[in-house]
Amino acid sequence: MASISLKQKVCVHYTGSFDDGEVFDTTIGRTPLTYIENNHEVIPGFEAAVSTMEPGDKKKVRLEPKDAYGEPNPALLYQMPTIDIPNYDDLVVGEMIYLMNEEGYQQLARVVKVEDDGMTIFDFNHPMAGCPLNFELELISREPYTGDDQHE
Repeated sequence: MASISLKQKVCVHYTGSFDDGEVFDTTIGRTPLTYIENNHEVIPGFEAAVSTMEPGDKKKVRLEPKDAYGEPNPALLYQMPTIDIPNYDDLVVGEMIYLMNEEGYQQLARVVKVEDDGMTIFDFNHPMAGCPLNFELELISREPYTGDDQHE
């Protein structure tokens, strides 16, 4: 008896932009995005918008932060004495850098503030937290996911 897949592999082209029109990412001219539905591989609002589409459909959606990367969490701001940071002179406000967490893993953080004689503040929120996001979507395909193939 053949097993029936309850999961679907989708292939979609998209262009993502902010409200001011700045494009932050696109698959146009590249390989479309492929993911498995309900595997939490993409942001919730993106997946919800694509889930109602049929192959060949195109649509535009605007996602509020709660359906994208969420609102900024103040608990994800971290400060430390600038003097304790090696090469702190090289830090640039707004720059994204990797910092080691307490478990020994690297995490991406944005430099928020650097004071020579004070504190340096890092933000571990996703860079698009708090931002509404706009997507132009085109569903290329949706097919049962067998688990045998690799998706990108």
